[in-house]
Amino acid sequence: MSHLGILESNLSGSGFDCLRAAYDLGHRVTFFTRDLDRYLEVPGAQAFFDKYVERIEHCETNDDSLLSKSVDAIALTDPFDAFLTVAEYDVVLAARTSARLGLPTVSESSVAKARDKARMRETCAAAGVPMPDFRIVWSAAEAASAAREVGLPCVVKPADETSSAEVSRCTTAEQAAAAFDRILARTETTRGQDCSPYVMVEQCVFGPEVSVEVMAEGDRFRVLGVTDKSLAGQDRFVELAHVFPSALPPEQAQACADTAVQALRAVGFDLGLAHVEVKTDGEGAKLIEINPRPAGGRITELVDLSFGISTLELVVRQYFGESVLDTIPEQPVAGAAIRYLTACPGTVSRVAGVESAEAMAGVREVLVKAHPGDTVRPLARNGDRLGHVLAVADHPYTAARVAEAAVHAIAIHTGTGPAQGDVR
Repeated sequence: MSHLGILESNLSGSGFDCLRAAYDLGHRVTFFTRDLDRYLEVPGAQAFFDKYVERIEHCETNDDSLLSKSVDAIALTDPFDAFLTVAEYDVVLAARTSARLGLPTVSESSVAKARDKARMRETCAAAGVPMPDFRIVWSAAEAASAAREVGLPCVVKPADETSSAEVSRCTTAEQAAAAFDRILARTETTRGQDCSPYVMVEQCVFGPEVSVEVMAEGDRFRVLGVTDKSLAGQDRFVELAHVFPSALPPEQAQACADTAVQALRAVGFDLGLAHVEVKTDGEGAKLIEINPRPAGGRITELVDLSFGISTLELVVRQYFGESVLDTIPEQPVAGAAIRYLTACPGTVSRVAGVESAEAMAGVREVLVKAHPGDTVRPLARNGDRLGHVLAVADHPYTAARVAEAAVHAIAIHTGTGPAQGDVR
């Protein structure tokens, strides 16, 4: 059996699906992590590790030298045949490690550019990729000035986070300055890495947001499809729903796909699955972010259910040197949707309606993470969501409506407002 090293993961579907995909393909997995406990907080995670992972290696995965020491110690007696990650915070070190081992991997420089939102913007702007106006700022005063230059409202975001962490819409220059101070007050990123000393201030694009799921092999790209998104959160950008494939008119969806591929070419992304966020307004499609790894938020599962494939199996096969683009079906045969649960901030007193949601035709999965006694935080980032409903139907619109109806059947009471609180 071949030996696959996996460096960390995300906490959503694609991370755990990667473990399953590797196992189903007959590979032995060594999983490298600095903190296994954060994965085990996810419902069902322990079963995935027990079944699909042969060895768990605890080491400091944010340090290149310490990671290399752990990888090399294992490789002396059990060489790796492939090495990868599906976690955005770890794509650079995973690419570097794989290249050092002489294994197939994505270009390290490409994922380094994509991970740093400032470098990504500069690189893609130089290549002519359409995008919102932006500034890279190093102080609160610069943030205030940049906000006036790009126009208000604007978006202020860290250059080094993901999952909407610390991303906010600011309606005044003073708010932009305060957002800068809040971001730079961090001592480390969500994953314990050093923080960037600069912050992004960007034009706020008003229009539908989608993500484009793109698989790359060298200079070849295959767009698997476009995913519709619904956003919420008071001046934040929390993702509350995904639907695949998109209901955008074909010409708009194609423009989003073309923009995503143009951006990936610009940074040099050349292996694996990327998740590229795009918005459309009256001027056309505009690049928002490049995420140089498979989508989180169960989007890869929506793609799989729509096509009848396993996208993570395709990624694993690529890292073992296989070419897979020509094996992907031309068109999806179904639609799939996920909708997330929310509630007003407070202490959970009661959860009701789960059985009703599970009984609805088309509902594939219901997961509620909130339990009586839990504290519900204000909706500020994707991690504040309280669970989800996933649905499948012949058409994506139907799947979306089923997921919506199932979510509305579930009531998470906190005693501070409606069970499915105001999450604007």
